[in-house]
Amino acid sequence: MDEARVKELADIWGGDLRRWPVADAAAARAWAVANPGPADRALFEARQLDAALAASPRPEVSMALRDRVIAASGAAGLKARDGLSAALKRLFWIGGVGWAAAACAGIVFGTTLGSQMAAEQQTDLVLEQALVAGMDDTMVLG
Repeated sequence: MDEARVKELADIWGGDLRRWPVADAAAARAWAVANPGPADRALFEARQLDAALAASPRPEVSMALRDRVIAASGAAGLKARDGLSAALKRLFWIGGVGWAAAACAGIVFGTTLGSQMAAEQQTDLVLEQALVAGMDDTMVLG
C-alpha cells in the first residue's frame, strides 16, 4: 500500500474505512500507522467530499421533465421497451407449457393407476369374501 493507492481507494470508497473492502481497509490502516501524515490527508479529503455529497440536495424529477424526455426520445427515433423482452416472454411461455404438460401427465397417470388399483382392490375383496364363505379360488375365478 502506498499514498497513491490510498488516494485511489479513498476516491472510490470514500473516507470511511468501514465501507472499504476488508483486505484494502486492513492494508490502509497498517499503512496509515506507518505514514500518518499522508494517510490523514488522503482520508480527510475523501471525508470532506463525503460530507459535501451527503449535504447536497437530492434531485427530484418532475413529471413534466419526464414527459419531455420521453417525447424527445420518441422524436429521436428511440423506441420504449414494453416491459419484458421477447426472449423472456418465450421463456415464460415454455415454462407454462412445461407445467401444463406435467399437470396433464399427472392426470393421465393418476386415472390410469387409480382404475388399475381399484380393479386390484375389487379382486382382492371378492377373493376375501369367497374365502370367508368357504369357497376356493378356482370356484370363484373359474
